Amino acid sequence: MKSKAFPWAAIAVFVLAANIGALAQNSIQDRFDRFGGPIVFSGQINAYSPQTGTTGTMGPYEVRGPWSLKFNRYTGTAEFSAAVDMELSDGWVLTTNKNSPTPFDPSARNAHTHHITMTADEVTKLDGGGFQVDGTAFVTLNGGPTPFAQKSHLTIVITGGSDVEFSNMTMTFGKPASGHFGIEPLSGVVRSVNEER
Repeated sequence: MKSKAFPWAAIAVFVLAANIGALAQNSIQDRFDRFGGPIVFSGQINAYSPQTGTTGTMGPYEVRGPWSLKFNRYTGTAEFSAAVDMELSDGWVLTTNKNSPTPFDPSARNAHTHHITMTADEVTKLDGGGFQVDGTAFVTLNGGPTPFAQKSHLTIVITGGSDVEFSNMTMTFGKPASGHFGIEPLSGVVRSVNEER
């Protein structure tokens, strides 16, 4: 009797392992079956641009502001928006502006704002968890056209860990906006994930 029970236990373990493997292969849309409608991710960007951009702009800039991404699992599209302010950091003050009579003068920090929007249909599930969104972003400067990067490729990556499913966000620009924002990912945090009502 005992010898017959073992094969059934082995088959049960095999079936369970196969089901877990199938779950890992689900599309990004299937991952959000627990939601009935579009899912809205939101958070805060807190980053620094490189020391200098490819167009010779001075830096590093502090990059701060809220962001949101709405993912429609039925259409596979994502809408991203961010509103960030940028100003030259204390690092710039201590390196480039240190010989100025007023090195910490706020008016010398070139404070400005950017609104960034993107609608993308390229949403990819990542092997380690999370997902990536790619598309063409529209970028403004102080509420108007920007001479350096009106439209640029943008990659958004949202990942997490064992305790928080979605915790980290990065925003990486392609040319020409990378000349201002840099080519490295600008990092942020995911504050909430909610179903749109």
